[in-house]
Amino acid sequence: MSSGRVQRTVRTQWLALGAALVVLAGVLVAWAVGNAADRVDVVQVVHAVPSGQPLKSSDLAVTAVAFDAQVNGLVPAASIDAMVGRVAALDLRSGSLLQVGMWRDGQQLATGEQSVGAVLKDGRFPAGLARGDRALAAAVDDSAATPVSVRVIDSHTSDGGTFVITLAVPQADAVAVAQLAATDRLVLVGESTGGGA
Repeated sequence: MSSGRVQRTVRTQWLALGAALVVLAGVLVAWAVGNAADRVDVVQVVHAVPSGQPLKSSDLAVTAVAFDAQVNGLVPAASIDAMVGRVAALDLRSGSLLQVGMWRDGQQLATGEQSVGAVLKDGRFPAGLARGDRALAAAVDDSAATPVSVRVIDSHTSDGGTFVITLAVPQADAVAVAQLAATDRLVLVGESTGGGA
């Protein structure tokens, strides 16, 4: 056997081995990508939004990200419309993924209203009182005082079981309602849809 024929045979074997390694590497890469974390569509901030400013539809977009079951709090793409009008709770940078805690509901005060916060014990408010509901604010110990019509801006139950509420109150009555809340004398009475008590 001539040395030229031996060299061609050796060269062919090396080429075949190299081609097989390239194919194997491609299969391994495809397998790794296929077994990577699932992708999910979430809401992303595309324009910087300063703290305290409302989110506009042009500030948000949908993007796909690798999703790990241990990651919580990302806003799903289906909720993008619900984010419009929410207020940035901190400075939102362009490119960041929107997560729980980065926004708060807008207070939506009307002209002539002020917001008043209160912490109420059980029995001092009607069950099921939620954002947008109207109520009458009154003093627990003063039946002669005229109740004030208020609107619920936000409400939740704290870890301690107390009811934390923010009310939209007519400006002329805001100080009086705030004093009732601060001295633990505030009670809320539900209003009917017709506006009566």
